[in-house]
Amino acid sequence: MTLLVALCCAGAAASACGKAQAKTPGPSPALTMPEPPGRVMLPVSIDPPAPPPVVDKPAATPTRPTTTSTRPTPTPAATPTPVPTPTAEAPPPVLQTSANSLELENKARDRVERARADLGRIKPESLGKDARDQYDSAARYLRLAGDALKIKNFVYATFCADKAATIAALIK
Repeated sequence: MTLLVALCCAGAAASACGKAQAKTPGPSPALTMPEPPGRVMLPVSIDPPAPPPVVDKPAATPTRPTTTSTRPTPTPAATPTPVPTPTAEAPPPVLQTSANSLELENKARDRVERARADLGRIKPESLGKDARDQYDSAARYLRLAGDALKIKNFVYATFCADKAATIAALIK
């Protein structure tokens, strides 16, 4: 019986090996390079440059014969330019390009006050770590807005105040 089982196993193994063959993909198609695109050649006519305009020369005036001088003429000494001394830090001048600067100033101050009120409603002690970071970020934007108001940069002050108000509204 063991001999029969051994022969069956050997026969099954031999027939399985005889049928299994590795399948390889067929030959891949050859890649061909496409032709380069056609070029459009436009004829260009090059005109020669126009001759320079003729300028009438004034009549030659008689000149006095030059006499040679034995004394050299003195050359003026270069005067040193004064170097401005740095003064206390003065804010750079603000370029105001808008005719309605009073309107911009009022709008900026209003938005800064609204953002300050929104941030004032939040108790930072009760906030978690992430919310506290957001609160600090909003406070920094408020400081930037205040600095921008001092130097009369109303557009930037409005931008910073809007950012602070948005962050304050999102803190929960």
